[in-house]
Amino acid sequence: MMNQDNRPDLVIHGSVHASGGVYREVNVQGFGKVKGDVECIDLHCAGHVSIDGDVQATNVKVEGNATVSGAFHAENMEIYGQVDVNGDVEFTQLRVDGSAKVHGSMSGEEIKLRGYLKSTGDCEAELFKAKGAFSIGGLLNAGRIEIHLHGGCEAREIGGEHIEVRKAGNSTLNKIIKHIFNNTLSVDTVEGDEIYLEYTRAKVVRGNNVEIGPGCEIDLVEYTGEFRKDSSSQVKEHKQH
Repeated sequence: MMNQDNRPDLVIHGSVHASGGVYREVNVQGFGKVKGDVECIDLHCAGHVSIDGDVQATNVKVEGNATVSGAFHAENMEIYGQVDVNGDVEFTQLRVDGSAKVHGSMSGEEIKLRGYLKSTGDCEAELFKAKGAFSIGGLLNAGRIEIHLHGGCEAREIGGEHIEVRKAGNSTLNKIIKHIFNNTLSVDTVEGDEIYLEYTRAKVVRGNNVEIGPGCEIDLVEYTGEFRKDSSSQVKEHKQH
C-alpha cells in the first residue's frame, strides 16, 4: 500500500473524467466519472460521481449521488444523499439518512437507518436500528434489532438475539408517510431469543419469549418460554416446545 503522506488528492469540480488509483482524499463537488478501482482515506461526494470499479475507503460521506459498479468497503459510511452499489458492501459503521441501494449483500458492525435501505442479498450486523423503511431480499441478521416502523419494511427472514418491532409515534412526517406507505413489517420467518412485534405480518415466529403486540397477523408462533398476545392481533396457531 502506498504511504499515506505521498498519496495525491482527487478533487472534482465541474465535469471530470478521472482514473482510479490510490488517493488520500477523493472530493467530488461537480460531476465525475472514475474508471477503475479507488482506494482512499476520505471519500466526500457533494455532487455526482460514478465509479467503474471497487471502492475501499476509511471514511465516506455522500451528500450527493454516488454510483459504484463493484464492491464497497469502508469503515465509517454516512449517506445523506443517494448511493447505488452493484456489489457487496462491507463496513464498520453505516448511517443512512438518505437512500442506499445495494445489489448484493451487506455486512458490518452497526447500521443506523433513518432513510431508505434496499439490499437484494443478506444484511448482517451486530446492531441494526431502523427508523426508516427497508427492503432486504435475504436474511436480516443482527445481535440486536430495533425497528420503528416509519414506512413499509420487508425482509425474507429476520434472525437475532433481541428483536423489537414497534410502530413509530404519530409525528407529522409519519402521518404524511402513512398515506404513501403501509406502516407494516412483512417477513416470512422471525427467529430469535427475545421477540416483541407490532404491526408485523409473518408466517412463522420462533423464539424463547415471544410477545405479539398490536396490529400483527402471524400464522404460527413457536416458543420455549413465555408467549403473550395483544387482543387486536391474529395468531392462527401457537405451540410451546
